[in-house]
Amino acid sequence: MKKLLFLLLLISASVSAQIEKVDTVINEKCYTSYYSYKIKAPAYVVYKLYKGGGNVSRKGMNFKSKLPHFSYPKSGYDIGHMANAEDFAYNKELEESTFRYYNALPQTPNLNRGIWKVLETQIRKDSQTDSLLIICGGIEFNNLVPTKCFKVVYSLSTGKILYSVVFTNKKTGNSQSKFTYLFDFNKLRKR
Repeated sequence: MKKLLFLLLLISASVSAQIEKVDTVINEKCYTSYYSYKIKAPAYVVYKLYKGGGNVSRKGMNFKSKLPHFSYPKSGYDIGHMANAEDFAYNKELEESTFRYYNALPQTPNLNRGIWKVLETQIRKDSQTDSLLIICGGIEFNNLVPTKCFKVVYSLSTGKILYSVVFTNKKTGNSQSKFTYLFDFNKLRKR
C-alpha cells in the first residue's frame, strides 16, 4: 500500500506540473474521471477491474459529454478510452458509460490501436484472476493533446504494482516499443 501511495503522489505531482488543477471529479458507475477545463479532457481516470470483458456489442454507442472536449473530426487522433469499454462489456450500461469525452484523450492511431490496446488486453486477462486498480491519463499536453499517455495497474490482492508505463503519443515514430516504466520499485528498494 505504501508503494501505491508513493506512486499516486508521484503521478499527482507529474500531472499537477502540467495542469493547473482538476476542476471537476466525475463519478461514473465504473470509473472516476478527474477532468480539467484547461486541457478539455481528464487529467487522469481511475477504475477497478475484476473479471473484465464480455461480449456486449458497441453498436449504437457514441461518445458524448456536456463538458468541453477536443475536436476529434479530421484531427488525425483517435478517441482513446481511458477506462476501456471492453473491460465492461459484460454489462451494456457500464460499457456505454465509458463513451464519454471525460473518459478519453486524443491518441494517435499508432498508440491507441497498437501497444495501448495490447496492454488493455493484458490487463483484462490479468483481471480474470486478480482484482486491479487502474490509473491512466496523459502527460505534457500540447494544444490539448498529451505527448505521452501513462497507465498504472495495481493488484488489490497482492499489493504489488503490475505495470507502471508511459507511452509516446506521436503521429510519427513507433509507440509499439517496449513499455517505458514510470518507476522501478526494485531499484528504489535497493537504495
